[in-house]
Amino acid sequence: MRVQDVIKKKRHVVHTIPAQRTVEDAIVQMTERRTSALIVMDGEQPAGIFTERDVLRCHVAWRHRLFREMPLSEAMTDKLIVAQPDDLVSSAMAMMIKADIRHLPVVEDQRISLMLTISDLVKHHVGELTAELHYLQEYITDLQDAVQD
Repeated sequence: MRVQDVIKKKRHVVHTIPAQRTVEDAIVQMTERRTSALIVMDGEQPAGIFTERDVLRCHVAWRHRLFREMPLSEAMTDKLIVAQPDDLVSSAMAMMIKADIRHLPVVEDQRISLMLTISDLVKHHVGELTAELHYLQEYITDLQDAVQD
């Protein structure tokens, strides 16, 4: 199964914010858009990602500063780990687990087309396991019927 199979069911909305904004701006935008991550943009290019985890990290690191005084460029995660649509779902999950991240931007045609979350992958995996379980239950029922005949 490929990432593109998971993303077919997902809205293709990527929430972005300019790198020149503040942490407070990002928190407000995340709250208004009901999202847990924003792609931080430097002009037309992604410069990083800002997540709920970054909010906690910058609060602890800079307790003496107000969120409205913290430049987003200082608080964001600047190492952007991305997936491609033709990546295996198992590879995307492995990347997220290894990097201990919950958001994985998907890049198509050299731009971020959507944000894949660990929740998306878990839901997809559970769906696959449920379908497999149903298939195995039918198979066992068929075997039991064949033995009784």
